[in-house]
Amino acid sequence: MNRRGKLYFRYGTMGSAKTALLLTMAYNFEERGMQYICMKPIIDNREKENVIKSRIGIERRCEWIYPDSDLYELLAGIFGEEHTIKDWILIDEAQFLSEAQIDQLSKVVDDFGSNVICYGLRTDFQSKMFPGSKRLFEIADTIDEIKSTCSCGRKTIINARLDRSGNIVTDGNQVEIGGDDKYVALCRDCWRSRRLQSAMRNTLPLE
Repeated sequence: MNRRGKLYFRYGTMGSAKTALLLTMAYNFEERGMQYICMKPIIDNREKENVIKSRIGIERRCEWIYPDSDLYELLAGIFGEEHTIKDWILIDEAQFLSEAQIDQLSKVVDDFGSNVICYGLRTDFQSKMFPGSKRLFEIADTIDEIKSTCSCGRKTIINARLDRSGNIVTDGNQVEIGGDDKYVALCRDCWRSRRLQSAMRNTLPLE
């Protein structure tokens, strides 16, 4: 077996430039003539076409990953059709992958020697870990945090969900796609303070 490849997990809160870093890496690979492929779960369907797009405006076409996709079979098929094994596989929004799909990616690393870099969130709006992220923490060869700063100056660790009035939301489905209008990255202390403020506003009597 070829074991020169690695499974990477690079995580950060929303707005920490994860996607921009992925796209920059893809550009560098292209400039060097290296074989790579970009992939993304279709659950994040904010873009009409199969593209990975950063908040700063850059984008690149990608392969969709469906909930029932077997990533080992999918990538093995691509390698066979193109008669080449990709050196690098770049995956955006990896938190939306299933645990089984993470295991399939690890098998691609071990059997084909490809390097797989997964970019994604660690936890949801309730500070609970996504299943895909949890599995990456368990089996990834290399784990790196992409740090960003809260408005108070501390490191962000929470992806807080907001309602239309800007109040912190504490209940709901784990997955709800949205941007700056629906989420804000906060440190734990600011998340706690804003939750308390939101709770107080919701309990105030109407005048």
